[in-house]
Amino acid sequence: MPRLLEVTVFGEHAPRDVVVGADDGTVDARGLVLIPSLVDLGCDPGFPGFPAREDLGSLSSAALSGGFGDLVTHPLVDPVVDTPEHIAAAPRFGPGGVRLWPAGAVTRGLGGEELAEIGLMGAAGAAAISDGGRPIRDTVVLRNVLEYARGFGLRVFLRAADADLDVLGVIHESGVAAELGMRGNPAAAEEIGIARVVALMRTTGATVHLTRVGTARGVEAVRAARAEGLPLTASTPARNLLLDETEHLLRPYDTRLRLHPPLRGPADRLALIAGVRDGTLLLTSDHSPRAPEEKDLEFELSTPGSTGLESAFSTALTALEGDLAALVEAFCAAPRALLPERTGGCVLVDPNAFIVVDAALHRSRARNDALDGHRLRGQVCACFPAASIPWVGPGAGGS
Repeated sequence: MPRLLEVTVFGEHAPRDVVVGADDGTVDARGLVLIPSLVDLGCDPGFPGFPAREDLGSLSSAALSGGFGDLVTHPLVDPVVDTPEHIAAAPRFGPGGVRLWPAGAVTRGLGGEELAEIGLMGAAGAAAISDGGRPIRDTVVLRNVLEYARGFGLRVFLRAADADLDVLGVIHESGVAAELGMRGNPAAAEEIGIARVVALMRTTGATVHLTRVGTARGVEAVRAARAEGLPLTASTPARNLLLDETEHLLRPYDTRLRLHPPLRGPADRLALIAGVRDGTLLLTSDHSPRAPEEKDLEFELSTPGSTGLESAFSTALTALEGDLAALVEAFCAAPRALLPERTGGCVLVDPNAFIVVDAALHRSRARNDALDGHRLRGQVCACFPAASIPWVGPGAGGS
């Protein structure tokens, strides 16, 4: 059992020795901080079906490098995870002890029409059911999904958007889009989508988690719904706290910035930070690995997505101006409370170190990190997914 010498446990400033993991050895942890391992509620595993994107080994290695002990894997792979057999066959652990929590698809093939076998997937061990980032166009289908999920006690992961508006544009609809000559995606797509989900939650009683929230009015809508007492949680990608549409002016037509939904305006970014600080929003890596042939195209033709597991911690700590307590709540404690079972794990971090993101050195098989080249605060030094630590201080309640 390795012993971390003179480590500062998060929330407790007196250095002490802590035993973690299952290997022999001693680690000099002076100057480092031990926090709960990160939980990612929004991970595209990249496999099966896309061998150039990711495999179990590379995904697990990237997760450990980024400090993640738990990954909720979403179902938009090939074949789509939409049957109990797919759920039963999905790996639950990766090399190094990373825990994987498969989410089943809400509709067959994520086509948005015929409901998948929701109850049977739950019985087979689905952590949740998910739209895989594809908004459901038919409101009747969406209502049925929520009713069935509530009946089986399953949380529904949805990217709330008006499906017709959602297909418009490739960057945020604003003056930046006009200046670059690119089609704009309106913020109204998200606002309408959230309003629809919230209205259906009132009638169905379903428990919902909204993914990839990116607009100021979206944050306001989530905050209001939670104040109303609805069982709603929401998250935003860590990168959205640091990047906004102005990044396109610095790196025009850089396909690593081809994201969907797109980066929004500076005011939206500040609203996201405020939402994380007050507990309205959780954080995800939004890890979406893409092969070079999917990105080495014209901007509008390239496949949306950015890797995130290996830069998310530093990105969030930078955007939160070193507020480790807020990061632990949004990336560790609160998302862990949404998992079907209580888990442990810890990460050694250096909150005062500075790094420059170099995607060429990432453990992920993909290299499409939107933060590539950025100088960030905070570094993950080691991850111990199986460790059990008596957490104290902020964030202790959910870890």
